[in-house]
Amino acid sequence: MKKSGIWIVLIIIIAIVAIFYFDFFNLTYSKEKALASIIHYEDARWVSDELIKYLSDRDPEIRARAALAVGRIGEPKGTNYLFDLLHDSVDVVAETAAFALGISGEKEYARELMAVCEGFAPSIQVNIIQAAGRLADSTMPDIADEISTYLDHTSAMVREQAVYAIWRSDGKAYADGLKIICLSDPIRPVQIAALYSLVRMNIADAVDVYTEWLPDSDPFVRSLALRGLGLAKDDRQTKLIASGLNDRDNNVVSQAVSSLGAVGSDRAVDYIIGRYGNETDERIKAQILEMLGRLGNESARDYALTDINDSTGINIIAAALVYLAKIGYNDVVFLIDSIGAKIDNPYLKVKITEALAEIGGETVKPRLVTLFNDSSATVRAAAFESLCKFDSVNIDYYIRQAVNDSDYVVVSLAVDKIGQLKKERLLPQLMTIIKMHDLAETDLKRSVVQAAGEFIPGESDSLAEAILYQGLMDYDYLVSQEASRIYMEKLDIDKSSYAAKPYTQVGTGRIKSLIDQYQKNPQALISTNRGDIEIEMYFDVAPLTVYNFISLAQKGFYDNLTFHRVIPNFVIQGGDPRGDGWGGPGYNVRCEYSNLTFDRGAVGVAHSGKDSGGSQFFITHSPQPHLDARYTLFGHVISGMETVDHIVRGDTIYTVTIIEDEEDK
Repeated sequence: MKKSGIWIVLIIIIAIVAIFYFDFFNLTYSKEKALASIIHYEDARWVSDELIKYLSDRDPEIRARAALAVGRIGEPKGTNYLFDLLHDSVDVVAETAAFALGISGEKEYARELMAVCEGFAPSIQVNIIQAAGRLADSTMPDIADEISTYLDHTSAMVREQAVYAIWRSDGKAYADGLKIICLSDPIRPVQIAALYSLVRMNIADAVDVYTEWLPDSDPFVRSLALRGLGLAKDDRQTKLIASGLNDRDNNVVSQAVSSLGAVGSDRAVDYIIGRYGNETDERIKAQILEMLGRLGNESARDYALTDINDSTGINIIAAALVYLAKIGYNDVVFLIDSIGAKIDNPYLKVKITEALAEIGGETVKPRLVTLFNDSSATVRAAAFESLCKFDSVNIDYYIRQAVNDSDYVVVSLAVDKIGQLKKERLLPQLMTIIKMHDLAETDLKRSVVQAAGEFIPGESDSLAEAILYQGLMDYDYLVSQEASRIYMEKLDIDKSSYAAKPYTQVGTGRIKSLIDQYQKNPQALISTNRGDIEIEMYFDVAPLTVYNFISLAQKGFYDNLTFHRVIPNFVIQGGDPRGDGWGGPGYNVRCEYSNLTFDRGAVGVAHSGKDSGGSQFFITHSPQPHLDARYTLFGHVISGMETVDHIVRGDTIYTVTIIEDEEDK
């Protein structure tokens, strides 16, 4: 009996241990499976019953991640649950629910959020105020009124977000209060938020505030101060603004150029010209030429002619030609013909079409027509736009020719013109395009749907509605959703239940394996002709985007592509196989908005509307709060910002190498 009793005790102990380990590993497995399932529903843009159940999961991490997914999806079905989660017992869940409401697009929740805000702890109030600011617009001044009551809150975090929310909700009526905060709040981030908000709201009568911040140690702050000083377009501030031309940071110099251009006085131009004569940064030289061209100022003519003859940089030559065309230089057509014959570069040809459009007249028309038949689709697209600008007599001919082009971008531009000019005779061609399905690109079909909407209401609205219905029934999620939006906007008909859902690109099993693989965030090395840029990617925040970037990099997709867009003091942008901003991998990835902020060196996804991103990415030169929660932020530069600062348009990405552990470095 004693022996059997001992065996029974041992069996019980073994069973308890077995149950413990089974529960432990099963819990771990279930958590990963749950996270994978949530990400999958987010990818599918589907607020399923299972996703709703995750909002009440016993694990707060699961609840929070499900709340974020519901906000990213943006379906009304899920937003009521998010509002309830504000009262979750775990702060991170409540905070995430508030943020998620802010990106849901459900504007009516702005008032409900502010109505309950006072009863929450500061950490949650921060997210509620932020969300309300994002949801409100100029038609909801009462939201700004409610937000303003938090400008003197005891918590600096709350004050800071209240300031940003005032700007986001277009609360210009509170500009005077922001001026006081900018100068007197004891916490620097709150002051900077006020400075930024004043500038973004174009508050011109805050010269004393802007002047106070001009000597700051942070180049971002100095840039804001210079931008603010330029808002009044007052020549009395010219000398002060011009001091920024001597700044040690070229991003600040770029802003000084912009602000002097905004003033536009003779004295301001003299300062700009003085900088041009000694400038070595081609980004700023091109910016100066563009600025002076807009002003129609001839002061840089000799510099431009010299640069055309001496410069090997396409960006400078192109900017100089457009500048000379804008100021009416007599021999610019001869220069264009001469340079065009020597240099066969698509970007240069695009800028030549812009220059020719500025000149106008019958003499340039044959040249543009020649460019309209160029082998480069990018050049044909630019020539089409230029021809339409000044040759309205033959615009129908150009549209018909463009609609039959082999390139979808050229066709898209023609479709846009059909809608803008309401060319009813060409509506049948829109129907032909929308029926092409697989043969038509997403952007093209969206253009067709948008163009059809321009005819509603109208004499041709029956055919336009038929085109719209064809778009609604399209398998392409973005096309179908756009048609649904236009039905509501133009006809007040809710067709959202008919709109297509996106095809998921990654299965649940694959997502789970990726979660296992990227417990530590991976890194990428972007090798360029200017040097290397190393970034950390945030798989924990934007898993679908990071997986897409890694997949493309490992296939060599980015090899030898260029940075096709560079705006000083803003971003560098690359990853487009076309090189004109229209290209991508042939599919779209979902936007994964988050509470991360676009500081200097942030890496984001470029898109032309929610969920329309693909391969194009950008890196910020300076903080850009207006991009927060409007673009996917999936990484940050950890080394090589000096390379980012030196990239110019047309620079090459040699390779993108993924670094998943120390051995890969």
